Amino acid sequence: MPIGEVITPAFIYMFLVSTACIYAFFWVDRYFFRTDFMVKQLGGLRINEDQAFWIMRGSASLVFLALFVFGMMGSSFYLTPELATDNPIVSWAHLAMAAFALFRPTVPLAGVGIFALYGMAMRDYGVFHLLDYLIFVGIAVYFFLSFRTGPTWTRSRYVTLFALAGLTLLWASIEKWGYPGWTYPLLRKDTSLLMGLTPEFYMLLAGFVEFNITFILLSSVSIASRFIALALNAVFILAIFKFGLIDAVGHLMIIAVLLILVARGPTNARYFLVLSDKSLWTEAYFMTGLYMLAFNVVFISYYGLYFLIQH
Repeated sequence: MPIGEVITPAFIYMFLVSTACIYAFFWVDRYFFRTDFMVKQLGGLRINEDQAFWIMRGSASLVFLALFVFGMMGSSFYLTPELATDNPIVSWAHLAMAAFALFRPTVPLAGVGIFALYGMAMRDYGVFHLLDYLIFVGIAVYFFLSFRTGPTWTRSRYVTLFALAGLTLLWASIEKWGYPGWTYPLLRKDTSLLMGLTPEFYMLLAGFVEFNITFILLSSVSIASRFIALALNAVFILAIFKFGLIDAVGHLMIIAVLLILVARGPTNARYFLVLSDKSLWTEAYFMTGLYMLAFNVVFISYYGLYFLIQH
């Protein structure tokens, strides 16, 4: 949709409402952080690095094994069901990557394989299309650097994984406004999804909800981020029962990343956003400013990159 048809009065109103919600959330988030809300109660409910690594490895192995099976059945994909290919080598690469992900010494090879398949998909589908799947770049980096040990490398791997997973969801939220027509057939087929809303307003609202939740996941420092990650993960899991196995294959790695965020918690890297010497009102104001900056940067980048790539 042309940008002039996206930025309507309803869009402006929703942006203002979302900004107010962000301010309110981060006031509460920083209050929880300063008072150590539920830190002691949930302090023991955390997994360690080895357990988190196993979740990612097991999930990746399952995804690649499923992709191999689909390939043997005549429906071969690069990394997700949307990225179809007729290259016979890809399915066998999936089988090898499923095995590589299971064994710790060979995990970096799985990362190399993801990089290779991402590059091949970019060749076939274009740069702009593959920006929808930056999470796979994050997973590739996470796996490839697994041979490096130490807290600095571990933190870098998780920062990259969480950041690119978050950017994937932020990008997808803008896509709901740029390409709402992709979802209209589904909404017409199953009107219960609309919850009484019009398809146009549903897509407008969905984009703002997804952007807000993702921004919160990337910058919240209290226990609230784990609860929100749990709720968002529940939505992805429940969607599998609604839309079937293909949806499970397409979203399993996002589910795995959110599960780690719930069970392991966020990295310490986001604490640089905390203004401990300021009031709660000032901190919430600061985070709201970052939200407005992020919103404008991602929105303009989406339309700007589309224009540059298409021309």
